[in-house]
Amino acid sequence: MPDLDPLALEAELARLRPLAEMGRMAATVAHEIRNPLTGISANAELLRENLTDPADIESVDIILGEVERLGRLVSDLLHYSRERPVDRKPVDLGWLARTTSEMCSGDARKKLVRLDFVGDGTASGDTELARQALLNVIRNAVQACPEGGAVRLEVSPSAIAVHDTGSGVPESLRTTLFDPFVTGRTRGLGLGLTVARRCQERQGGHLDLTASGPTGTTFTLSWAP
Repeated sequence: MPDLDPLALEAELARLRPLAEMGRMAATVAHEIRNPLTGISANAELLRENLTDPADIESVDIILGEVERLGRLVSDLLHYSRERPVDRKPVDLGWLARTTSEMCSGDARKKLVRLDFVGDGTASGDTELARQALLNVIRNAVQACPEGGAVRLEVSPSAIAVHDTGSGVPESLRTTLFDPFVTGRTRGLGLGLTVARRCQERQGGHLDLTASGPTGTTFTLSWAP
């Protein structure tokens, strides 16, 4: 192994130090934002229950939608910057697919996207990290679908493949797809797939783009058996 140049090493450390500090700051800001968002959402829900004017109800629904979007962003920032010991144990992938799909069912209904899963299997992983990874991939798939599209999860031993009927990942994005802040949409920070892959890698798993074309895309999450 070649000797490391002390000056080059010091320069690299100097370059990485602000990035590490930014990560800690992002985690702190995200944590501080989470509680006020919960309060805003709860009070907006109460307000909505007492409204009768359709225009007022629509306005509150917009508020709730934006709060939900910010909540997802906060969750992504926390998962991206937070480190904790990995709790690896057997995970029922069929159960994971079903329960995580249920969390995304509201988004799917809004877009008239059919969301279902088939198969079964187990793997060795961290349940929280696995759920966050799959959740982000499903949400990404639902967003990629046109109205009337479909997202299908195929569960097998040690893997879940998520298929969507969107228009595919542009060739120009495929090499940087899992980098932070890369997105083909006009809204969002582009952290969803970055966080999903990070969650997989932290528990010894993988997330790969396994197929993409004009009729749809497949992302595959895999774990140790």
